[in-house]
Amino acid sequence: MTFTCREHLLERVRNEASKLGFGIVMTRSDNGTNRRQAFVVMKCERGENYIPTNRKLKHDYTGLRKCVCPFKLCISCRVDGLWRFSVVYGLHNHALETKLHGHPITCRLSREEKDSISELSIIKVAPRNILAKLKRKIPDSVSNIKQVYNEQYNLKVVKMGPRSKTQHLLKILDDNQYVSSFRACEDKVIVRDIF
Repeated sequence: MTFTCREHLLERVRNEASKLGFGIVMTRSDNGTNRRQAFVVMKCERGENYIPTNRKLKHDYTGLRKCVCPFKLCISCRVDGLWRFSVVYGLHNHALETKLHGHPITCRLSREEKDSISELSIIKVAPRNILAKLKRKIPDSVSNIKQVYNEQYNLKVVKMGPRSKTQHLLKILDDNQYVSSFRACEDKVIVRDIF
């Protein structure tokens, strides 16, 4: 099976992995150079070894998810620009999850949650209050505060478009009919003062 876009293939692989009952993460990737084609290596989220910290934790034993799972996929771009994937090692050394609801890898915001976050962000509601409203509105929601912050950041990026932060500030000042003035350096690129 081949795909024209890397992102579509990655999304398909993640969806299939969550249907089968495991999370999958990217371990290596390369955008390609004149000497080699672009590729992505993905492994089971429970692969690798757990590396303990130097700090002594309160409890000597905490549950670990890492178990050196050997499952591995390789996604590569062919010469004709199409993306394909191949299974390098297809077996797991752990039991697969029967229910991934609330799983840290597969937990994504629904369209309804994204719409609620965008509406509440426009009227300047604090992120903790947005999360509380989401939990009241959608009792099955497993979203967390980090996802709210990430969605707010994505909304700001879309709103700014290709403009820099300074250009966006000048646009907002102009759109809201503020009296403003700015001075640029001799190169006409760097803004020195904004009044």
